[in-house]
Amino acid sequence: MANTLLSRRTEAQLHALAGVQREIGANDHNGRRKYLQDYTRAFRSYQSVIDWDELTAVVAAADVVLIGDYHALPSAQQFVATLLESRALAGDRPVVLGVETIFARDQHILDEWWRREISEAELRKRIRFDFDWGYDWAPFYELLVTAREHAEAIYGLDCMPREDLRKIGVRDRHAAHKIGEIRQAHPNAAILVFFGESHLAPGHLPRTLVEQMPGERTVTVLQNVDA
Repeated sequence: MANTLLSRRTEAQLHALAGVQREIGANDHNGRRKYLQDYTRAFRSYQSVIDWDELTAVVAAADVVLIGDYHALPSAQQFVATLLESRALAGDRPVVLGVETIFARDQHILDEWWRREISEAELRKRIRFDFDWGYDWAPFYELLVTAREHAEAIYGLDCMPREDLRKIGVRDRHAAHKIGEIRQAHPNAAILVFFGESHLAPGHLPRTLVEQMPGERTVTVLQNVDA
């Protein structure tokens, strides 16, 4: 079962989407890559605005929750930290977090931080956060700390090449494969996946995930959190 929770776009969200369009335009002079077109067509309008109680009820009924990230908005990461904590405190099943921000190849570094073997500064340096990601560190680290306090595990989901948008579908397939591995390692967990919103058009990561894990109850959450 796949559901999509849509809400009206804020000015800040439109600004973030414009940034994605500029990024794609830099790699494609026509600025009309099908990947972004799929996203804008899918989410051109919304059915209704939902409140927190409705959201948490839908999330509680899902096995996998795909949550869209506007990378440049700290409120996007803060929202996921709040949602993760709420889901974990429900106590009916463990929670696992998967993030686009960290490459899967750097899982061992994330695990060292999880075990408190390395500091925040060393984690940031060794995953090359500022070079490979480049957005605000503080809200993302807040999310990691919340997950370490309340979740069963954190996993990096992304792979190279981030800069080649012609191969962006490869990253969706890689993420779906990693989520499948997470399910094998955590068979009873609710899996929260935090990925860039352009990846969450129905024909992108959600479809790939359904093909990879057809029995999972999956819900897609697009944010409307004012910055």
